[in-house]
Amino acid sequence: MKRKIADDIYYIKSTDVPLSSDVGIVEGRDYCWIFDVGNSGEAYRELTQIAKEKAVVLSHFHPDHIGNLDKVAYSKLYCGDNTFKYIKTGEIVDRELLMEDGVSIHLFKIPSSHAKGSIGMEVNGEYAFWGDAAYCTTKNGKRVYNTQLLLEQIKLLKSLSSKYILLSHEEDFVTEKDKLLEMLWDLYEKRDAKSPYIYVM
Repeated sequence: MKRKIADDIYYIKSTDVPLSSDVGIVEGRDYCWIFDVGNSGEAYRELTQIAKEKAVVLSHFHPDHIGNLDKVAYSKLYCGDNTFKYIKTGEIVDRELLMEDGVSIHLFKIPSSHAKGSIGMEVNGEYAFWGDAAYCTTKNGKRVYNTQLLLEQIKLLKSLSSKYILLSHEEDFVTEKDKLLEMLWDLYEKRDAKSPYIYVM
């Protein structure tokens, strides 16, 4: 069942079994904007009940975010360059895209340790869907952030007007931007000048 965030902005909760991302739903004038399509039967059922034409935005290529793509009808698809290599369809977001559809849609690239080619979607300059971009990756069995990418992400976050960031797989999907910035900055301050990586417990 979709949950309301604000006027015209909803989401379908992530699941652990099967592993499926949160799915954003934004009601525009001409399109229903879908941020990630998830990988669960519940997400699939909710998306297929939407009668309006769909514009799908994929945060990155991991299966829990794109698993339902082949089952969902859509008119437009936006993704990062690395995601395009996997799905071989859609428009690559290689620069900022600003669109008006009764709601203001802002698509942009996110520097991310978690997945190369991540993109985000800001709605009405107030909420920004972030996917998994704030999370680390695994290197040689250890959880790490790329120091330079983390700094670039912090700078991007600061530049956004949004007050809220929507983080997939979190119990509280809606996070205050300032809290996320504080968390990421605390991680960045653990950097070692001799290493390009920040190791996390």
